[in-house]
Amino acid sequence: MAPRIAHVDDDPDIREAVSRILTKNGYEVDSYLSMQDFIESLQDESKEQPDLAILDVMVESMDAGLTTYAQIHKRYPKLQAIFLTSLGDMIRPYFEDGSHEWVCIIEKPVEPASLLATINDRLRKTGEAA
Repeated sequence: MAPRIAHVDDDPDIREAVSRILTKNGYEVDSYLSMQDFIESLQDESKEQPDLAILDVMVESMDAGLTTYAQIHKRYPKLQAIFLTSLGDMIRPYFEDGSHEWVCIIEKPVEPASLLATINDRLRKTGEAA
């Protein structure tokens, strides 16, 4: 079965581009406009859970992605995540020591090959690589 990736971004062009890249490379993709939509999907027991989440930081508010991931990481510690953000490593100070093991940051814009390599690396950590 293909790995399932959740992608949250308020920019429809970015959601479409990422979805197209991932689908073309064999991934199942669930796209969300808001963090709230994503959280609700995680709580829906009838829905298949993602193997990885790609999150924008500034969705709905300046730090919605960071706040949401802090909540998600506590409840779903094995869910790998990638922050795809225009802020780059500027967000690193918002995480605790040791977070380098579970926080991955990619700066927009990103080349498809780089995004795919990072996704594969993250999925290997959970044994879900394509």
